[in-house]
Amino acid sequence: HSTMEAVVSTQSTGEFSLAELNRNGHIHLFVEGRVNDTRELIRTKWGVGRLVMDCKRPPIVIPWVHRGMERVLPLYHTLPRMGNRVTVEIGKPIDTEPLLSECRYLGLSSIATRKYLTDCIEWELRKLTVTVDQKHYNL
Repeated sequence: HSTMEAVVSTQSTGEFSLAELNRNGHIHLFVEGRVNDTRELIRTKWGVGRLVMDCKRPPIVIPWVHRGMERVLPLYHTLPRMGNRVTVEIGKPIDTEPLLSECRYLGLSSIATRKYLTDCIEWELRKLTVTVDQKHYNL
């Protein structure tokens, strides 16, 4: 299995990422497709599902969420600020083989498969977001 961390903005980036995964490489994605300066989880881009769907071997996705980096390295700053609290929550690895098998069994189209895979990964990220927010902000 390849490893893909859940956090692709251009077609060439997507192709590079797919090639890396197909070499059993490791990639790190910001699944929202852009810098997010809020605590809200923005809708995960379908390119995430496309990468899973188009890999030669179904990748393992390691979802993770962090809080506090906005204080360590605020937008438009170049030097990190030390002494700030950062909280990272790492979820259970997602084996995408059963998800892909389910899509094939149901006869889903490529668009429906891509959306389903993306939604599954986003759901895990949303659960982690609740946990990391509780820990980081003492909710």
